[in-house]
Amino acid sequence: MKKALKVIGIVFVCLIVLGNLAKNITRPIYENSFASQVERANRGCPIPVGLGNGAVTAIRLEKGFLTYYLSYDTPFYNLMSGLSPEKVKEALVMCFLCANGQGDNQGNVMMDKLIKENCGLKIVITNSAQGKTEYSATVQEIQSLRKRYQLNPQEAMCNMLTLSLEAERMSLPMKIEEGLYLTDYRLEGEDIVITAMMDESIYSIETLQENKEMVKNSIWEDVNNDADMKALFDMCKVSHTGLVYRYVGDQSRKQCNIRFSSREIRAKIITPANAHVH
Repeated sequence: MKKALKVIGIVFVCLIVLGNLAKNITRPIYENSFASQVERANRGCPIPVGLGNGAVTAIRLEKGFLTYYLSYDTPFYNLMSGLSPEKVKEALVMCFLCANGQGDNQGNVMMDKLIKENCGLKIVITNSAQGKTEYSATVQEIQSLRKRYQLNPQEAMCNMLTLSLEAERMSLPMKIEEGLYLTDYRLEGEDIVITAMMDESIYSIETLQENKEMVKNSIWEDVNNDADMKALFDMCKVSHTGLVYRYVGDQSRKQCNIRFSSREIRAKIITPANAHVH
């Protein structure tokens, strides 16, 4: 299922970058102007993301927007492209609210700073599977959405995941390999569930069931060597969600669930130092 796991990485990237920006831009140190604080943050670029497969390449003040640029070395499916403009703006504000969970209310501090400076937020993805794309929210939109969504970090993260999975479902079904099709993403309780339909003339659901622990161990081995899988597991750790791979036989409709509990993920996955997990 590795081809299908290029989905939630951008959410985790936004969370890390916003936390990093809040720390750098709001420091009450020698350089007090907003422009000089942004320049200080820009000097910290590039900020690696996705196991080194990409980076935040620049952070700038441009035409009334705090703009940060992301570039990926390999084609990256940008899930935000499937959302309406209004839902994209909602997702950006959810990132701020999620960042509050990184300590010191970093998201609120960042929004306060943008509002004080009358500055919106813009994300420019310079390289993705869709080419160059950009998203923005004006300072007025940030203020309005902030008032509408009075959420704690966990609630905001749940909203963010819901938006992400809603966007991803628009690309389904998706062929993963011969006889295996990705058919659904959804939240079920505290788990993200990724469902794949198996052609039972090629695969045996019973054999998979008998060897599910071996398959699970193989996935664990792959996580730290595959940027897309690592981004997904990072997202699960930060959001305190579990992950379920659900395989369904196309004829029998029998299921095999390979589950990674939130507790397992938090114990085994090492997240970047600038994304604190509580």
